[in-house]
Amino acid sequence: MVAEHKPVLRAPYYADPEDGTMIHRYLEEDFVTRHLQAMQQGGLQGNRAQTWRFEDRFADDKTLPWLRLPVHRTFYMVSCETVCDTFGNPPFNPQNITSAGFVVRRRDGGRWLQLNGVAQGWQAATPNQDDPDYARQLRRQKLIRPRLPEPLLSGEETYPLHAQLVTATAADGRQRKHTLLYGFLPLSGSVANELLEKRASVDYFVDTLPWPFGRQDQINHEVLVWRRGDGHVMQNGVPEPALLKLINQLLSRYQLLDNAVTANKALYDFFTGVHFYRLPDRSRYQQTRQKLAQVAQRCGGLAEALALFPLGNAAETIAALKIQQRSVPGLAYPDFAEADDFAAARLTADTTQALQWLAGVSTLAKSILPNPTAHAALSALLSGINSADASLHALQSYLSDSGNFKLQSLQNYFDSNKAALLTKASSDEDVADLFVNVAADSQLFFNEAQAMRLRELLFERSAAQTKEYVDSLQIPRYQQNTGDIYYIKPFVRYLDPHGCEQIVWGGNSEPFRVAAPFDPEASRPQAIQMPKLSDLKRGLAKGATFVAPKDLAEKLKTIGMEMPPTEKSGNSFGLEWIISFSLPVITICAMLLLMIVLNLLNLFFQWLPYAITLIPKPK
Repeated sequence: MVAEHKPVLRAPYYADPEDGTMIHRYLEEDFVTRHLQAMQQGGLQGNRAQTWRFEDRFADDKTLPWLRLPVHRTFYMVSCETVCDTFGNPPFNPQNITSAGFVVRRRDGGRWLQLNGVAQGWQAATPNQDDPDYARQLRRQKLIRPRLPEPLLSGEETYPLHAQLVTATAADGRQRKHTLLYGFLPLSGSVANELLEKRASVDYFVDTLPWPFGRQDQINHEVLVWRRGDGHVMQNGVPEPALLKLINQLLSRYQLLDNAVTANKALYDFFTGVHFYRLPDRSRYQQTRQKLAQVAQRCGGLAEALALFPLGNAAETIAALKIQQRSVPGLAYPDFAEADDFAAARLTADTTQALQWLAGVSTLAKSILPNPTAHAALSALLSGINSADASLHALQSYLSDSGNFKLQSLQNYFDSNKAALLTKASSDEDVADLFVNVAADSQLFFNEAQAMRLRELLFERSAAQTKEYVDSLQIPRYQQNTGDIYYIKPFVRYLDPHGCEQIVWGGNSEPFRVAAPFDPEASRPQAIQMPKLSDLKRGLAKGATFVAPKDLAEKLKTIGMEMPPTEKSGNSFGLEWIISFSLPVITICAMLLLMIVLNLLNLFFQWLPYAITLIPKPK
């Protein structure tokens, strides 16, 4: 039906104009019926007459009213009035309303959004007076066609308001009609991805590990630069604190040693490629270097001996010997600071160069063997060449065998010491002994690429674990932080004279806060009738009933009721059992046991008996 006038939403006729949208509190479960009766009979009141607004002010904030939750057996109804935007403000015809509702918003501008019916949580939005449903916005703008069935809600979550035409009698006896809108305010809702987005956005996992695995020991917002030696996390069997914290977190938090956790496969493969090392023997390098130096000295001695007898091409031979003397290889012991230092090419490069140099000296020495004048010096040179060549080949063979210094992988160490590691990882005092079975000369290295890859794997594992946890954890919609202040804003949809759907927004309600489920001031006591002793004698009240499978029933049947406890024969028939408990009797037994315990503890804690309040009930 097309409306002739534009509707206007305002405070109900029974409230002050500045009250805006009204919130009515009810403490009975039939609150809807109570509200409809009060609305028809004119029993609703404005804000000034509602004492609960001043009584329900809990916690540290006494400036705003607190709304309780349904768990407190408290319910709220929303109410406002719609009139025509014309002279005299007559009531708006309820038949001209296509739909009406309200939204709950945060005072800081946050709106509770949904996407295809799935809650997205509180998100900031620009203030506008458009339709809260994105699909309706696009239809009204002629951008999409109407669809049947309606698509799932995408936009701000709304709650329905119902129109009711009522007749109210004024103080002078005159009667006037009013179109009231009313609806239930559900204080519920949750979101599953808010915590995950917050924790993943700040890469929170890196704050729990030191460098090079995290940034716990770094200055905030500092650009971290890899320096040579940062990856040397174990020296001579002594691990660095960063490595201990990493292993402790892998074992205790990510359960790396549990083969059933398939999410650890990438980490498992990574640590399989990380090995302990034993540094190559420094004395081997020193001895071989000394022998090469002796060959160089003998080259010089031979050159001096040949200079005394300039025969044939001796001049060229002398020059070649002096060049060989000056080009002796360094063969320096490498600075082992990262895993890349153990590459075979890097370790054997100097040895190969020394062998090539020695082969050149040997060829040159053999070319002057016929010269008898250099016999003594040449013999010493050939002896030195043979000794140095044997030492170089021994060093090359030693370096080419990675088993001489590349020990077991880190993952193999985890697997072989699983029981001891699990015991120590659960205690902060034993963390320092995580590598007690590692040899005293073992080294452990990470290069920059490995450290980067490990941080990526930790981030993926941490995000996956957080997602698993958050998917099963619903974050409440209404919380009790300082900025968690809310208000209600109603709206009405109607058809204008051209047949197009339009929307009109009303005034805000009074700001309010929402109490926590465990708030002691918001909680209301619940009376539970206990049975009389005569009722117990007549039989046990039926209570909770459980069905025990065959294997569980067989185990339960072996427990005897005698004192001391004895073990009986099991479930010989192999049947399932139905077990029923009398909750009143169990409650009485629990109360008796609690009173005994409280009296015993009263010897040390004088206040414990006040945990139970005994109040006589008048007849």
